[in-house]
Amino acid sequence: MIQIKLKGIVMKILVFTFCFALCLISNIYSQQFKAELYDPPRPYSGNSDWGLDYLVSSTEPMGRPSGVYRTTNNTIYVVVPDTNIVSNKCAVALSSTNNGATWVIIGSVQPSAVVPKVKMVTRPGSDSVYCAMIIGTSVYVWNVITNNFNLFPNQTLLADFDMTMSSTQSIYLIVDLNANNQVRWFGSANGGTTWGNELYMSSAATRPKMYMSGLGDTALIIYYGPVVADTITGAVRFVRYRETAPGILTTIVGSFTTIIAAGTPKDQIEPVRNGTNSWIFYTSGLTGSIDLNCISSIDGGTTYGAPVIIGSVPGRDEYWFSARHYNSGVDIIYYSDSLQAGAPTSNSDRMYNCYALNSTPTAFSTSAQFNQQPLEWSSRGYIPTIIEYYDGGNDAGAIWVGIDGANKRLYFDRYGAITGISQNGNTIPNSFSLGQNYPNPFNPSTKIEFAIPHGGFVTLKIYDMLGREVESLLNENMKPGSYNYDFDASHLSSGVYFYRIDTEGFSDVKKMMLIK
Repeated sequence: MIQIKLKGIVMKILVFTFCFALCLISNIYSQQFKAELYDPPRPYSGNSDWGLDYLVSSTEPMGRPSGVYRTTNNTIYVVVPDTNIVSNKCAVALSSTNNGATWVIIGSVQPSAVVPKVKMVTRPGSDSVYCAMIIGTSVYVWNVITNNFNLFPNQTLLADFDMTMSSTQSIYLIVDLNANNQVRWFGSANGGTTWGNELYMSSAATRPKMYMSGLGDTALIIYYGPVVADTITGAVRFVRYRETAPGILTTIVGSFTTIIAAGTPKDQIEPVRNGTNSWIFYTSGLTGSIDLNCISSIDGGTTYGAPVIIGSVPGRDEYWFSARHYNSGVDIIYYSDSLQAGAPTSNSDRMYNCYALNSTPTAFSTSAQFNQQPLEWSSRGYIPTIIEYYDGGNDAGAIWVGIDGANKRLYFDRYGAITGISQNGNTIPNSFSLGQNYPNPFNPSTKIEFAIPHGGFVTLKIYDMLGREVESLLNENMKPGSYNYDFDASHLSSGVYFYRIDTEGFSDVKKMMLIK
């Protein structure tokens, strides 16, 4: 893979610059961009769990896709920058109401062009789903529910952007000006129809990131600055601003701080906030020695602790990550690349997930692989995206690009699609337990409850009277919580069986009776 990467991150920057120039030329000579929604939605032949890869799109995206989960109708929304899904379109919106098993096309943006990046935002309980996209040097904001599609008019010579959403349903756009090293942000209380509250943040900054959690309306902002010739070797700066009214984000919290020193290359940076906890994730090093790191804060970002290494496997690179908060902590997915010679496999090129709890923000779980299709780096920069459900089960999904033979396709995976299992509320139990199944005796199905106070690898298996394993129900890395498993024994004969749970520091066995 190191041959494919063309000597690593330096070449990535050159390729990105070239693609950006192509985008600019396309934008200058193209038609006016506009969006449309499809009523009814168009069926789409795409085809999950943290174990099976569901196909979202059968073609390779042109840039980074994004997705969110809308809690008001239990629907996943994804926008893919792709010119092949629908003819003469540059971005396509798809949705799924069955956790990624099937998808329909709900809208698109025309005409055809290269869109290197889209970013979707929503909030739990919100009916609005917004998508920002950069085309050439302009940013457009699209409400994929109402089809409100607008050019961001305040600045049109842009190099990069990020977007977030507050509890007042206001959206905030932070932009990196292409003509200089200025970073500014703007607020909109009407879904991007008009923008105000322009705040000039820095004249020596680039590649800003902005994040608001579901608790409170304080925005974390990080960026590279002051800008140096090799951007990714620069320092990372940090600041917080609080929303004081819809569309108004002007009250600074604390001060501007250098949070990560200059020196080591840091190709990707990402902030996350959850209540008073904050995390800053970043990669460090060059191809052949790229690690994934995190610094965290328990006081809202006033102070940060020492870096924690999340991904650092000898002989592998850990990069291309996506992180978001969930009800009880923070989730992160990332790409682990072995740099092997020859074609990638699901063993050489892996997608991992791990998490940390609000109660122990520096203690990340053991990383668990969830892809079956191998991954491969691309100059198109389609970094994967994690999609949080914000439901009672702390469920989450992910969209990412994998390889199917000679083709690259977009896939969806879901954490909570472990067959037959559900979580009982958000409370983390104080101790391990394995409950007695009920009903018992049963025919043909029964529930098995268990609780794990710490995340880890869990197995749940069924044995017959002779101690022979007859079924493996669960073999997964799981978050802490109380769970129940719906066990269907219609394929087994009547008799006495035993079920056993094993996880780090705990094992228990109980008896059950199947009567047909």
